[in-house]
Amino acid sequence: MPEKYITLKSEFGRIYVRADRLEDLRLIDAIIFDCDGVLIDIRGSYDAAISKTVAQLFLWLTGYRIPENLVSDEIIFLFRRSGGFNNDWDIVYGALMFLLCWMPENEREKLGGIIKMLVHERNAVKRLLAVREKTHAYTREFDDKSLEKLTSELKDFTSTLDVSGPLSVDRAIIGSGRVKREFYALLRDFLIGSGRVGENIIATVFEEIFCGPTLFEEIYGIKPGIYLSRGMIENGVPIIKGETLSRLSSILGGARFGIASGSRFKSAGYVLRGILDWFNPKAQIFLDDVERAEDEYAKRGSRVNLKKPNPYSLLESARGLEPFNLALYVGDSIEDAIMVREAAKSDPRFIFAGVYAHTSVSEIVGEFLKFGCDLIIPSVNDIPAVIEAAKGGVRA
Repeated sequence: MPEKYITLKSEFGRIYVRADRLEDLRLIDAIIFDCDGVLIDIRGSYDAAISKTVAQLFLWLTGYRIPENLVSDEIIFLFRRSGGFNNDWDIVYGALMFLLCWMPENEREKLGGIIKMLVHERNAVKRLLAVREKTHAYTREFDDKSLEKLTSELKDFTSTLDVSGPLSVDRAIIGSGRVKREFYALLRDFLIGSGRVGENIIATVFEEIFCGPTLFEEIYGIKPGIYLSRGMIENGVPIIKGETLSRLSSILGGARFGIASGSRFKSAGYVLRGILDWFNPKAQIFLDDVERAEDEYAKRGSRVNLKKPNPYSLLESARGLEPFNLALYVGDSIEDAIMVREAAKSDPRFIFAGVYAHTSVSEIVGEFLKFGCDLIIPSVNDIPAVIEAAKGGVRA
């Protein structure tokens, strides 16, 4: 372990504190939280929806069945570790594009021929069902050796990705020479459409699987056309405890809490319910808010990506908590750490805490240490004890 860290213990695991940040911990008077993996345990909801969406789409587009756990917790972690995949649609995109381009050339040509007949169909469900009708006459299986090879190559593929997220997927696959540019562009446009739910096949299927039919229609105003079973969101469990927020409120001199999250407001509220009342409404920035800001730029002729690791959501949340001396941002990924680093370039009043107990892969602690994160804790519920220890004079 690097010498610059001191360690503490909690009931949830080991805590790492950068020795040169102890004084800063004593000055914290605002806390901004990521949602998924920090306030909510998403392992059985978002992560399960990623795996299920990839397997479902691959089956319907090719007629080949793959195990739902082929896109495993480890592979999801490897995508997120690159720093460019905070949006779970993008993980589905990366895994699915790799798998489809991994198929033999004759299978790709057959899929390309079907897609070409659907270029004018904007509705995601209609496009997908039209392909399914052509490819799903009978279901085929990969043998164990092929699945093992496929899984191994998908893991290796993640090492070629970076903070540009989906763009790095495109560069890596096209650069490999595995597929023709014409086919790749055709496939990408077919899957993504306009990019929004209802026209984007990946987004539509993912959100139907994640939300379930009732919540999907409530959020998007569209009747589900693919998935009518119980939504994966029902498996989401709050991590943050009311007593934690109460204790932090006493430490900070009030409920000076914000949220900067890549999830949607209604999805988060569905799981957190009354817990959201603790957070300043002016400091709650969700994906909905980020997309509205992107749309405003688009109206002025500029295409911008304000999603993490862009610091937009963090800076906007922080404005709702002014005035403050130092804000702690609590996240669960390297992408979150990158966002804080980028925000600090324009406003140095941010430090980062990485949480790790509610991720399925143990490597995240090593990644946080390697990145040099200010604070590494098992659970968001450890924060009060850490700040109290710092204020009480814990020494390196």
